[in-house]
Amino acid sequence: MTASRRVAPRGARTAGRGATRASGRGSGSGASRRRDPVVVRRGPAPETVLVASVALLCGIGLLMVFSASQVLAVEQTGSSWSIVARQAAWMVVGVGALLLAARVPLEMYRDRVGPLLMVLAVAGLGWIALDLVAGRLGGGLPLAASVNGASRWLVAGPVQFQPSELAKPALILWLARLLADRRRDLSTWAGLQPVLLAAFGVMGLVIIGDDLGTTMLLGIVLLVMLWMGGAPLRTVGSLLGVFLAGAAMVITLFQGFRAQRITAFLHPDDHTSAAGYQLLQSQIGLASGGLFGSGPGFSRAKWGFLPEAHTDFILAVIGEELGLVGSLFVIGLFVAFMWAGCTIAMRSRSLFGRLVAFGVTTWIGLQALINIGVTVGTMPTKGITLPFVSYGGSSLLMSLFGVGILLSVARAR
Repeated sequence: MTASRRVAPRGARTAGRGATRASGRGSGSGASRRRDPVVVRRGPAPETVLVASVALLCGIGLLMVFSASQVLAVEQTGSSWSIVARQAAWMVVGVGALLLAARVPLEMYRDRVGPLLMVLAVAGLGWIALDLVAGRLGGGLPLAASVNGASRWLVAGPVQFQPSELAKPALILWLARLLADRRRDLSTWAGLQPVLLAAFGVMGLVIIGDDLGTTMLLGIVLLVMLWMGGAPLRTVGSLLGVFLAGAAMVITLFQGFRAQRITAFLHPDDHTSAAGYQLLQSQIGLASGGLFGSGPGFSRAKWGFLPEAHTDFILAVIGEELGLVGSLFVIGLFVAFMWAGCTIAMRSRSLFGRLVAFGVTTWIGLQALINIGVTVGTMPTKGITLPFVSYGGSSLLMSLFGVGILLSVARAR
């Protein structure tokens, strides 16, 4: 008996094979889509961390400036609110600058805003330098003023502004543009020449105004941006040696309050009533706070024991009133700020944006580190404020403006 089989028509067989191939392609494509890795973002975005940390630091700053400046404000104006009211006014202006800066496209910072800020910073610093020359000749220039022996301010009525604060974002934007354009020539000194001329020119004008701390801060920002821009490590190391030698020469040749501060730092027990008095009182305030502090408003250092308690040594008042827990919380907020800034920098698609973000993060983070180091006695007194927290209008304004630049870099991603 012969087995019979059914043979499908030729057209049906062709259609079946086509359907099978189509089905295979479809299932394979679906499987491929199912196998694609799915990126799940855990935790808050860096922009959220950035804004939250800055908002908390500003809020703590207002509270502590009010607490630390009450006694001085009553002595000067008869109102305990006068100093913190000025700080609040600067903060409102600074928040406006932050919001505006965050909406400016990154390309505009490169092509227009950076050069404009550089011109304004050099003009302001140059005006102060000319005022010093005129002062040596027995005269002086309008708008320029000297505070506590340092010629760093431009004054117009009740408003005081430090051009050295404007120089920080201006130099960062300018350097980022130069480094991005010359990234292939940074291994040669000829390629570095325009970068170094711009940086040394601004730093030279800042040091003329007796601001060695800001000069050193700008120098470290330059080194970080050079390294991130692709400059060889030996070049960065050589420049670091030049900076250290230059700082030592300035301190040696222009002895005065700088030498006294360094001597007091090296031998604090021998200068407890002179150059080391402020540092001693700062350490006493930190130590007396204990773990949880004496409570907001109950600092004793602000009653004339700690000079400039609401400016450079605001952390000592925080440590006394909020204790070790409060001090560590403030330090933790700066750590969060630096994490957010570095994350924004690493996620930037353009070299210019990456350099700007690293520059701004280094500026604010390093300034906070220096202020904290001075307060606890691990560094000589520098006269540098704690960003977002210390009293100081121009410092607060430019720091908030720098945060706006970081948000602009994040938006360009």
